Amino acid sequence: MDAMARFVSDHNVEKFVNQLQLQHDPAIRRVLQSLLLEEVRKLGFSFEQLSMVDRQISEARERIRAQTDIIERLRVKGHDTSWAERLLGNLVGIQEIFEQQRQFIADSINQLQGL
Repeated sequence: MDAMARFVSDHNVEKFVNQLQLQHDPAIRRVLQSLLLEEVRKLGFSFEQLSMVDRQISEARERIRAQTDIIERLRVKGHDTSWAERLLGNLVGIQEIFEQQRQFIADSINQLQGL
């Protein structure tokens, strides 16, 4: 994959992740997840790709931790947390997608190395 194609694909991955964070409609989320997985597959199966997904997982964990802290602060102050909890659910879903991608990439690398 040339540099421009990689740049576009990286941008698309970021865009789909950002949209997944805020989207609550299950049908739209399924489409976004499918598009995200397709972009990841376009990037190929390399240690570089594995490293990128590891970074995304780490960032997702940090966003989940921060959102959990926000929910707790809202709860302590007696505020409604329903929207914040829906966002947390979306963030957890994104992390699960990244973890699935990581496993798929790692399995693909292992298969290629076995050839």
